[in-house]
Amino acid sequence: MSDGEQLCDIPKKLVFHGSFDLKNDRPNVLLLLPKTKGPIGIKNFKKLIKDNFNLLEYDDVATEKLGIFSTSNITSLKNKALALNISLEKWKGIKFHIICHSTGCGIGTFIAKNNIEECESLILISPWNRKDKDFTSIQKNRVNNSKNLETVMYLKSEYNLLYSAEYIHKYKVQFNNHILNQKNKSVDVVNKEKRLKSIIDCNIGDELHKLKLPKLFINAFDDKLMKVYHGRELQKLCINSKLITFNSGGHMLTETRTNDLIKHIKNFLNFIGR
Repeated sequence: MSDGEQLCDIPKKLVFHGSFDLKNDRPNVLLLLPKTKGPIGIKNFKKLIKDNFNLLEYDDVATEKLGIFSTSNITSLKNKALALNISLEKWKGIKFHIICHSTGCGIGTFIAKNNIEECESLILISPWNRKDKDFTSIQKNRVNNSKNLETVMYLKSEYNLLYSAEYIHKYKVQFNNHILNQKNKSVDVVNKEKRLKSIIDCNIGDELHKLKLPKLFINAFDDKLMKVYHGRELQKLCINSKLITFNSGGHMLTETRTNDLIKHIKNFLNFIGR
């Protein structure tokens, strides 16, 4: 089966939660979040989004559990976005904003590119700009860890990368329990490698600088995965953009800096008149 044929079939199986809405004057938001979450989780972040916006969330975790992408060559972020774009035709003509985090920033960038008329702004949390020696090395180490470490040690290595030492210490009991609850799960090395390769192969700055819509970049000084310089480079590359950098919060800002994110997102949309 060709990629084109797969693209026509996959969108029917993608998992979404919520919907856009024209019955009230709240902005419509498409939310794209990463797969990993810690012990505190992102329920509070999604609740606050729902309290302020009409929320449509693409659930990449639930979609992958269905095995939709595991047997397909369509693993690039660009092709995933094309599949999502076909699903979004249900809401064709409806204006919306994209809020995306980490891996979701790649998918969100291509969705914005494919929906110039509908997408009114792009909010990228913990984004990256391009592959370089440092970024590539980090992702390759994650792949090697998934292959060589047993589950508990692998999870500890991931959380040490995604969260600050202070945050892990603050929620030490919760992190330990969270890891123990997953200790009998095997790491899907094949899909992990595919996903990380798709990130390495996607220089989103190449696409973002072509987009004229308002863009907000939010990152943190202590992000060990998508390091702070990525946001600075993106802000310099892109017209009509703003960068906010937190002093702390690590990579998983949707979990560690929930209230601050919501405040800045609301201020940004108010500023651009949405």
